[in-house]
Amino acid sequence: MKSHAQFQDDQQDRIRKSLWLSGGVTVFFLILLIRLFYVQVILADVNIRLSKENQMSLKILKAPRGRIFDRNGEVLARNRPSYSINVVPYRLKNRDRVIRNLLKIRGRNGEPVFDSLELTELLLKARYRRFDATRLKEDVPIDIVSIVEEHALELPGITVGTEARREYPLGGCSFHALGYMSEIPEAKFDSLKGIGYHYGDLIGKAGLEKQYESVFRGVDGREYIEVNAYGKSLGPIENMPRSDPVPGYDGYLTLDARLQRAAAEAFVDTLRGAVVAVDPRNGEVLVMFSSPAVDPNIFSLSTALRAKNWAKVARDPAKPLNNRATSGTYEPGSTFKLVTAAAGLAEGVIAEGSTMRAPCTGGYHFGNRFAKCWSYPRGHGRLNIVGAVQRSCNVFFYQLGLLLGDEPIVRYADKFGLGQKTGIDLPHEYGGYLSGEMAHNQRFATRIKTDERWSWTRGLILNMAIGQSQTVTPLQLALMIAGMGNGENVYRPFLLKEVRSREGIVIRQARPEVLHKLNLADDVVATIRKAMLAVTDPTTGGTGRRARVPGIPVGGKTGSAENPHGEKTHGLFVGCAPVDNPVIAVAVVVENAGHGGTVAAPVAGAVMKKFFELTEEGQYLVRHYEEEGRNGDRGG
Repeated sequence: MKSHAQFQDDQQDRIRKSLWLSGGVTVFFLILLIRLFYVQVILADVNIRLSKENQMSLKILKAPRGRIFDRNGEVLARNRPSYSINVVPYRLKNRDRVIRNLLKIRGRNGEPVFDSLELTELLLKARYRRFDATRLKEDVPIDIVSIVEEHALELPGITVGTEARREYPLGGCSFHALGYMSEIPEAKFDSLKGIGYHYGDLIGKAGLEKQYESVFRGVDGREYIEVNAYGKSLGPIENMPRSDPVPGYDGYLTLDARLQRAAAEAFVDTLRGAVVAVDPRNGEVLVMFSSPAVDPNIFSLSTALRAKNWAKVARDPAKPLNNRATSGTYEPGSTFKLVTAAAGLAEGVIAEGSTMRAPCTGGYHFGNRFAKCWSYPRGHGRLNIVGAVQRSCNVFFYQLGLLLGDEPIVRYADKFGLGQKTGIDLPHEYGGYLSGEMAHNQRFATRIKTDERWSWTRGLILNMAIGQSQTVTPLQLALMIAGMGNGENVYRPFLLKEVRSREGIVIRQARPEVLHKLNLADDVVATIRKAMLAVTDPTTGGTGRRARVPGIPVGGKTGSAENPHGEKTHGLFVGCAPVDNPVIAVAVVVENAGHGGTVAAPVAGAVMKKFFELTEEGQYLVRHYEEEGRNGDRGG
């Protein structure tokens, strides 16, 4: 039993709780009444106007896309303002009358701005998205915008939009690295609207624009605006929630625009192929050029012009949309002899002064086969490894390949990054193919079942040792020669160096990543460098002398790869400089053009010359070698 005192305490406690509850309810209703008073009395004029003939509309505030800069701060991609004429179907009062009024609008030259057939099709298509703004005309001049706004009463449902167009100052020179943008396809829109995309938005379709779409895109803002019955904006509505757009991040690349131009200028318009230059010390891509190229600015043109240009590009048999630097696969030809040489030296099969049992007499007998030395049919005589690389003697490498066997050659090719995807920050990279008994028998397993002659034989090592049974990309060749030059590591290549906010704050920064440790002895590296330097020596018949750079010792290797689709071979050159401590490595592939020393070496030389002429590091090294007297005869 509770005592009288306890009963009184309980009663007082209930009274206190009731008072708190009553007070809370009173405050809630008081706030509600104040809000109703504010909406119905203070905002009475606004609400009355809206209720009569005007409506509230949500306006998307487009976020500026992040800009793209080269390593020196030169703009590679930016945004320019643009106007568009749109239709919002649910506000379209009389479609036929609106069409007639739109067809009356004339441009400066007196021609109609709109095409009747195209306009009708667009309006019919827009009906399926009644509440979305659909573009009727893109990138229209300001005088047309003024006409549309002046005749708003005659064009209900027709609105003017402001948007940004992507602009690429380097044009086709940077196309394959940067990529391009285009409107989201109708079929993919529904899957993207859930992550913030809106109808008619542009999205990265290739290259870095696609790879880093989430970095460059930004976050759209929104505000509520008042529109009249004709769809014309009367301005934002006060006291309604609003969010400002957040600009996309800016990207600073490893590319050097000056070297990119040099590569494009050195590559004759009629030639196809690719140029890749990397920093051997960290994997930064200094140049990525593929030919033929496309001017990415065509994708920012109006619909009609864009369609016309796109049709031309799509039908081009040269396939200019393909990035040959990362997806073009070629036999490495004689450039692969550097890998065979490195394997022979590292495995102790040969030393720098070693010669082969059979001298070069223009070919080599192996069983019933006579394998020719195509570089010099008369024969090179007896050579050591330096001379064999310098003169690109097939006979020397036939024999070295047989001494090594296929497994060590494949192992060292893998170490140097050949025949595999590099992991570069670009979409659609190809891996290529390394030969050898295991890979060969897997590749031709179906044919081997019906014909044993397709099986691997020891004689195939002859082709393998001189680079005529593998396929690699120009990017992989650049990594290979970079590794040959630094002698320690092969780095993963990358293009995006830094991500920064519009205020210049560094958001993230790329770090060098080692793909493969080479673990080569110092004497092996020294011999390889000596052989590469001999290739560019004009006094002793070096095949790559056209890649020389005044004042700088350049090392390299030429190649001519078999081409199943043409009479002429593909010309290749790989090189690095300074050869004893390289800061730039270059690979060039020119399709159907002949010998690498004739067509590819000059392109590589042009890129390297620009590097040593224009960059602070290059200029310092030129002075350094001049002071030491290392010019002319050392490859300068």
